[in-house]
Amino acid sequence: MKVVCIKEFEKFVQLRKQWNALLFRSEQNSLFLTHQWFEAWWRCFGGEYELEILTAVDEHDNLIAVAPLMAGDKDLYFMANHEVTDYCDFITLEDKTNEFFEIMLDHFEKHYSHILSIELINIPAGSSTLSSLPRFASKWSFSCEILESDVVPVLALPISYDTYIQSLSRKNRHELRRKLRRMESLGQIRIQRITDPQELNTAIQGFIALHRDSSLSKQEFWQKEGMSDFFMRLTHLFSLENWVELNLLYSKDELIAGLLNFVYADNLYFYNMAYHREFSSYSPGFFLFHHSIRQAIEEKREEADFLRGREKYKYSFGAKDSKIHNLTLSQSQKKSEDLHD
Repeated sequence: MKVVCIKEFEKFVQLRKQWNALLFRSEQNSLFLTHQWFEAWWRCFGGEYELEILTAVDEHDNLIAVAPLMAGDKDLYFMANHEVTDYCDFITLEDKTNEFFEIMLDHFEKHYSHILSIELINIPAGSSTLSSLPRFASKWSFSCEILESDVVPVLALPISYDTYIQSLSRKNRHELRRKLRRMESLGQIRIQRITDPQELNTAIQGFIALHRDSSLSKQEFWQKEGMSDFFMRLTHLFSLENWVELNLLYSKDELIAGLLNFVYADNLYFYNMAYHREFSSYSPGFFLFHHSIRQAIEEKREEADFLRGREKYKYSFGAKDSKIHNLTLSQSQKKSEDLHD
């Protein structure tokens, strides 16, 4: 196993087939680690950084591990940000993880003396990065700190919708039925599910406008440089792989809400919700979440992931908390002092 560092975006683009083939076989297989995710992210948010993707290849130049990193002035980071990235991690074959950590840390020590820290965000609980990397870091000149970052409510999907309804508490069943009836009282309710790439390219613009107009904080979110472009690029790339769906809720032909979902490896991810403020009392978002959960159960999916945050509505659907963590590797005190001398 040897380390190959990818610094040119063109070389990164050429890795797509190998990257995703590795990801599909890895223990970290997640939509947030697909090549398409990182390609869209870098094009829209990577301007102030340098690519520093570390890959490991075997004697036949087969890709067996990836560290999706980027460099700032004196730090390395996952190619990710808290605004849009819910999970991140290294990508490794299970039987190669420890070996990769060793050669990666050795590479850090030999080639990154100017780097003070390596800041890694949103690593899922249960990842070998959290359990194994600190042990190897202690053998080199790195200290390691792990802090809980956030919770991720996840709903394990049962075999049938009836089973799901019965699994809810009596209070939550009553609340669900009450909100569904209230939404249906508007009349002429319909949901349009969009997955076609061309239709999605147009519909996502309407979704962004709806989301932006829902509150002042949402307006500020969309004013961030690269944000609209990221959503457009990402949903287009994902639509080509059947990894995305946009569910639009209409009442009497008026668009009142939209739910942007990702679908990957038998899992459903609720990525973003938008709704018309004038209809907020009808809980249109709640209506779309329920619709998507029922649809996912019928399609035999395994989990519905509500992603980061402790919003109350997630638990009313029966979701249970998982956790994500931030991990920081820091150069030894002596090295830091030498760097500043």
